Amino acid sequence: MTKHADLPPGLAREYRIDEAEITWIASKRAAAMRARDADWLAARYAPGAPVVGTTPPITRIADPVRDAVRIWEWFELVQGRIRWSVRIESVQLDGDRAVCRLTERVSYRVLRGRRVQLNLSTTIGLQRDADRWRITSEFAVEA
Repeated sequence: MTKHADLPPGLAREYRIDEAEITWIASKRAAAMRARDADWLAARYAPGAPVVGTTPPITRIADPVRDAVRIWEWFELVQGRIRWSVRIESVQLDGDRAVCRLTERVSYRVLRGRRVQLNLSTTIGLQRDADRWRITSEFAVEA
């Protein structure tokens, strides 16, 4: 993986822009969960993206890009506020591919159930497709 200092000035600038966009996607992903924005979530995943983890709604869906309805159905099962915070640990770029590692704190209450609270270590794989970064894989484990 290339670092900023190893690049010529023009490429270093592009690297910083890509890094900022990927950081924004990871942060916006958490905001979309809090806002219950199933359409944004579904649109940011590449078709067939493997998603493995301990939290719905994405992890219970075989192909989230084609199923915003199932994401929304999960949101309907959550009572009250969804708390979802993210801390970016690292972003690694390699051309049109990237890996973003984050720590997430998640809290929600299932309808007529108890509050679920999780601390997750998540790795998101991304790929640039027509000048747009899309999530191509997501793996989350309890930290």
